[in-house]
Amino acid sequence: MNPSFANDSVNLEVLRRRAYNYRWAIHPPGVIPLTAADPDFPACPEVAEAIRKHLLEGYFPYGRPEGDNQFKQAVASWYTRRKNSPVAENLVLPVNSAAYGLFVCARMICTNPGDEVLIPDPVDFLFRKSVENAGGVAIPCKVNPDTAEFDFDSLSQKINARTKAIFICNPNNPLGRALSKEELNRIILFAQKHDLWVVSDEIWADIDFDKKCLSVFDSKLESYAKKLVVSGLSKNFALAGLRIGYIIASDEQTWQSLLTFSLHQTTAFGIPLISQIAGTAALNEGEYWLEAFLQHLNKMRDKTSAFIDSCEFLETRITECTYLAFPKLKLHEANSTKMVEKILELSNVALVPGGKEWFESQSEGHIRICFSTSEEILEEAFSRIKAVEHLLT
Repeated sequence: MNPSFANDSVNLEVLRRRAYNYRWAIHPPGVIPLTAADPDFPACPEVAEAIRKHLLEGYFPYGRPEGDNQFKQAVASWYTRRKNSPVAENLVLPVNSAAYGLFVCARMICTNPGDEVLIPDPVDFLFRKSVENAGGVAIPCKVNPDTAEFDFDSLSQKINARTKAIFICNPNNPLGRALSKEELNRIILFAQKHDLWVVSDEIWADIDFDKKCLSVFDSKLESYAKKLVVSGLSKNFALAGLRIGYIIASDEQTWQSLLTFSLHQTTAFGIPLISQIAGTAALNEGEYWLEAFLQHLNKMRDKTSAFIDSCEFLETRITECTYLAFPKLKLHEANSTKMVEKILELSNVALVPGGKEWFESQSEGHIRICFSTSEEILEEAFSRIKAVEHLLT
């Protein structure tokens, strides 16, 4: 076992002070939260060392609105090296989180009230919120729960003069599925036919197991000028609190437009330089840590799958990508929220429910389990739920 991901490396005292967003800091001490997708492990030491060196210099001025050059270079190198996606560093725009990146893209695209954006169903609620907060209308489009693929006949029926973009989540959260090369090409060609932007949220793209996740910028895919990638370092490098995100554009004109809509040049918005320092260290020096993390996650995925298989009230579902499981409740007309509340009450294990508020309407009747913790914590959580399983059916 890699000591970086052993149970001893999980500092619950620190997590109970710092880990919010439905995690350790908001629950009583006896609760195990398998909730928000934020690892329980400390980041790779190179990140802390880079921050320490930056702090010791004692200067904290404004950074460049366009983003730190070293961080932009690190992102471009990462995509070129790991994702077969030659990316020019000048087309990378660092932003304050991937969530803000989605919002910036939506602001650039939805320039008229009522402009519409097609989004997957299910998908994280931030897709809808980003579009609506930008003044647009999110149009949910059902995807196959086993493949995350769109029904293009249904998709075509939702196209009208107000449709401006199609947003995709690859891999899909919460389904844990990566889109195939064929599906990505179909999306690109569909967008090209209808003159739509393709915005690909690839925040989960480095967490893959059975199926390699392709970027929409992969050189094997169809070329198209109106592609955008949004991603960050919260899921792959456990840096959610540093709010490290970025957008990748296809050309200089689009990048300039994104910079304008980001409002970075006003100094009221922007990603802190210290976050970019941390992100540069992670991408340039932390690849070994990510590979070890993936090995640990693969083992936790197997344990989670075995747990789901053993539960009478859950349907089997294998996670291909992400460190999220999204099993369906077997109970007839089961309510996700009520089931999660019941599990918390009976077992002191917190989970995330399906439902429109979280992942659009097609997610109802499911629960989401985050398994990016230690083996001991995961086994304890599953043991607690198994002990009260007879009360859940």
